[in-house]
Amino acid sequence: MNRAARAVRWAAALVAGVTLAGAGCDAPGGGNDAGNGTGQGHGAPVIAFVRPVANEIVLADATGRTWRGARLKAKADDVRWSPDGSALAWIDDDGDGYHGSGGRRLHRLDVATGHERATPCACQGVGFLGDEAATLTADGDALLFLPAAGQVRRAQLSVPQSDYAKVAAGGRDAVTIANMLPEEKAGRGQYELVAADRSGTVRPFLPAGAPTAIAEGVQSPDGRRIAWESADSGGACWNVGNVLVAAYGKKGRQAPERPTDAAMGRALLNDRVLVTGLAWAGQGLTVTFGPQSGCQAVPPERFLSYYLRDGKWRFIGSGMLAVGYGGQGRVARLLVPERPEPLKPDEYAFPLLGDLEFTDGRGERHVLGSRVSTFVFTPAESARAAAPAPAAEPKPTGVARTGDRGEPVPAHLRALAQRIKDAAEDDDAARLRALCDPCDDETRATLGTTKGRRELVRLLSSHPGRTENGIVFPGLAAHRCVDQPAQDITCTAAQIHDITLLDIPVVDSDTYEGDVYEPDIDQRLQLRTGSGGKALWVGRYAP
Repeated sequence: MNRAARAVRWAAALVAGVTLAGAGCDAPGGGNDAGNGTGQGHGAPVIAFVRPVANEIVLADATGRTWRGARLKAKADDVRWSPDGSALAWIDDDGDGYHGSGGRRLHRLDVATGHERATPCACQGVGFLGDEAATLTADGDALLFLPAAGQVRRAQLSVPQSDYAKVAAGGRDAVTIANMLPEEKAGRGQYELVAADRSGTVRPFLPAGAPTAIAEGVQSPDGRRIAWESADSGGACWNVGNVLVAAYGKKGRQAPERPTDAAMGRALLNDRVLVTGLAWAGQGLTVTFGPQSGCQAVPPERFLSYYLRDGKWRFIGSGMLAVGYGGQGRVARLLVPERPEPLKPDEYAFPLLGDLEFTDGRGERHVLGSRVSTFVFTPAESARAAAPAPAAEPKPTGVARTGDRGEPVPAHLRALAQRIKDAAEDDDAARLRALCDPCDDETRATLGTTKGRRELVRLLSSHPGRTENGIVFPGLAAHRCVDQPAQDITCTAAQIHDITLLDIPVVDSDTYEGDVYEPDIDQRLQLRTGSGGKALWVGRYAP
């Protein structure tokens, strides 16, 4: 399972320094045969995942039983399955830099025997071309192939690539190379895609020379197509991601617009959004969109997963960093942590880490591992996946029982708010005027218009906040929030919901770097407790 642009995400982690503090190595659902990967008692692997803090790649079979596949001595990039699921390949790097680091090694693991081969290489990117693991030399001149047996093979490219080129995805008859274009020619972070076969012959990945901000690519189970996530960058905290699909040897590429459904609107992912999960599932793709973890608030509800096929999106859930589907109803979900904790000094380069939840063919759920960064099903599992069912849209509910920061709403004030909302939904101006007897004149005037009554319903559909002697809708009227992680007023999921519901504007702030939200005076409704404990609607809130 591929996650959002590695360079973008790790740079963001440097800014924010947040991640999930996970539990131990044991897998509560399926058991753990941590060892050399050759222990008995498990079936053939269907999924592999990386636990960077524990320095290991873990395998799991169709029942959810886990065992360690490989120990890691350094950060692993882009773990890939061979087409038949018999081997894994990845590159690690214990050097100080990304490009051409002398500490880079290409690894190939035979999952049946647990035998691991590693060869030092100044190389970039990895993918399988047939049954051979392939990478690109750091100077862009040649492909290197690591077969199951025998020596590393070199194929000189017919058209040399730039120093910053990389293998972005594998394929049945060719690999995809992403070749960085000059910034003055194509803009920041743009690549062109080419295909290279076993002989090193380079051909355009049509349309020739078309720029794309490719971050990672994944090949289809049959090796004939690739999909990749883009991340057009306007600066460190301003990246806009999307998904593109193309077929080897065919002209054109699919570049569907991002979803524009209600779920996407509620998540407040407009001009800053990344693809955090991308995987093939049958003939389609699972795609997860989310905020940039180093720069924005990261409540689980803000991460949205979709199924994409033939250019059409289907919403399938939220709260996941990534989701993948296998045969016989098997599902893997990398869950967004509820409360990310600060990183330790040696974990600064990790993305958000989560628990990996696995549903087996009997519908039983297991937690395969904690503090997981990425996972990937075998090609055979992905090929057998059925199209996932759409998730049900949330139904309208009554007045919120908790405030925008999770505090309980006093029952008598909530009851009054519900009566006001019911009257507004019934368009009952007379009942509203009676309930608003102690209100200010401006509030009473708005009750006489249809527009005013509709706005009242919207206000009471937000989350209230506590004041000294009552509550105010929305809670942001009493305490603003900032869409920036690890701050004293970082936006909660409820506050993000209210910002999108009420179109709350950004206000100027010299204290925070992120967007600060505070409603206008017209977007404030106050209830308070009067004498004798009676709940009163007093109109607008003016702190």
